Amino acid sequence: MTALRKTAAKPKKLVDPYRRRLYGKIEVAKKELGLDDDAYRDIIAALYPGKTSRTQLGTAQLVGLIEHFKSLGFKPKRKVPARAGRARLADGDAQRKVRALWISLYHLGVVSDPSEKALGGFVKRQANVDDVGFMSPGDSYKVIEALKAWATRAAGVNWSPYQIGYSETVENPRCRIIEAQWRILNPNGAQSSLAWWAQDFVGSSTNMSHWHFSDREADRAIEELGRRVRALKGGAK
Repeated sequence: MTALRKTAAKPKKLVDPYRRRLYGKIEVAKKELGLDDDAYRDIIAALYPGKTSRTQLGTAQLVGLIEHFKSLGFKPKRKVPARAGRARLADGDAQRKVRALWISLYHLGVVSDPSEKALGGFVKRQANVDDVGFMSPGDSYKVIEALKAWATRAAGVNWSPYQIGYSETVENPRCRIIEAQWRILNPNGAQSSLAWWAQDFVGSSTNMSHWHFSDREADRAIEELGRRVRALKGGAK
């Protein structure tokens, strides 16, 4: 009698706990927004061309997808930790700005881990609070300024507003990040070449520059340039 050979079961691929939490939020968002699979894949493809599944997205892209769902009306519910002491504050503009700056540092090749856990460690060192959601207004200001200073020091980001005419100024931090990324990628190149890249990036047939990007286009550009910056620096793609 021929003995039957047992086929060894393939080990399950482990999912990082942070990514697993992001997957959970995405599933909740799909249900809350009433998205079927086709609409869900279309959104991913529009934000990240060439990709149609969450498993194809990097951690920062998963965060970006959730932020996009928030712009569509998704309101994630947060569990308040069962701990004594300082109460968790509701996430607001300051918390979102802190997270956006942290992700920007990732796309500038300054930090290697864009996760909430890594950000929490930074917040702990700067403001001695355990979580972004526990920051007071004073804590938020301190952390935001520390992140901006780090981006300037490590990646040359110029946060100053743009001068429009003689007396008007306008803030556009996304454009400032794109410019810093371009300088990293093209240290000896003309900054004017950025306009040609921007036009090609969005497939425009008319003259334009990164200044004309919508917020979504700018976020996509930062994501794309971030991949190139990290590849140049030998970091995660």
